[in-house]
Amino acid sequence: MNDIISEINGSSVTVSEFSIEHSCGALAVKMQCAAENGKSYFIIFQNVSEINMRNVVYPFQIDGFEIHDYSSRGYQKECRFFAEDYEDGTLSFYCEGFEIFDAVCENVDK
Repeated sequence: MNDIISEINGSSVTVSEFSIEHSCGALAVKMQCAAENGKSYFIIFQNVSEINMRNVVYPFQIDGFEIHDYSSRGYQKECRFFAEDYEDGTLSFYCEGFEIFDAVCENVDK
């Protein structure tokens, strides 16, 4: 797992921007967040399904953010990753892939 993912997984993040977009028959979730380490990231989740949101007021806090890779379990490609707030259940969804960008630099992970 990439160092950037390790910095975010299991940490508390503050989501300052969040959008759900539809393009070419698929949903994308885009969010900008600040992690506990003080760094800001922009994350794009592609081909999103089964979105669950609860008690969201901007900016919102995710106290236990995790991105799980289920590809080794034989999950279909649109359910390869599962992103969730494992502490409070504020947000969860499946996605086919994602990209993480440093908010001040270029793409750092796919």
